[in-house]
Amino acid sequence: MEKALRIILPLVILVLAYLLYDSIARPIREQKKIAQIEEKIITRLGHIKAAQFAYKDLTGKFSNNFDTLIHALKNEQWPVVKAIGDPEDSTTVMVYDTTYISLYEYAFPTKDVNIDSLSFVPLNPKGTKFRMQADIITVNNTKVAVFEVEDPEPYNKERALILGDLTQPVYTGNWE
Repeated sequence: MEKALRIILPLVILVLAYLLYDSIARPIREQKKIAQIEEKIITRLGHIKAAQFAYKDLTGKFSNNFDTLIHALKNEQWPVVKAIGDPEDSTTVMVYDTTYISLYEYAFPTKDVNIDSLSFVPLNPKGTKFRMQADIITVNNTKVAVFEVEDPEPYNKERALILGDLTQPVYTGNWE
């Protein structure tokens, strides 16, 4: 009996030690995974925000769907006006030269963004798309364009990531 206890007791201690370690480490691993996934989603939401503001600069309102937004980024042009001459010098003639860049270049001047995947939630195995809405609301007797983009199937069940708001002119995310 004593010999059996000498063999079984260390095994039981090892199993209990592992279970204790795992009960502490599992939530930490899960939080790290949530943070990594949310970081990628937040980056994509930042790209959507940049695209929405470029679209608004062009049209005066935000896009209500990704098809329209992506089409505009691919096909619309943004005018770039260059002033030649000194506006302070009254003896010179000011010349204005207008060139055009794509709305994509205007929205993302220093980034390489795949706009075809803009509507998809990153790292979602189902290929889930963000839910996007836009509207024009009245705030203090002024018409204001607003939009909201939401992750419909958040990995973190405690907090869905949402960019913007349809009820007030807020263009930040709920993580900021």
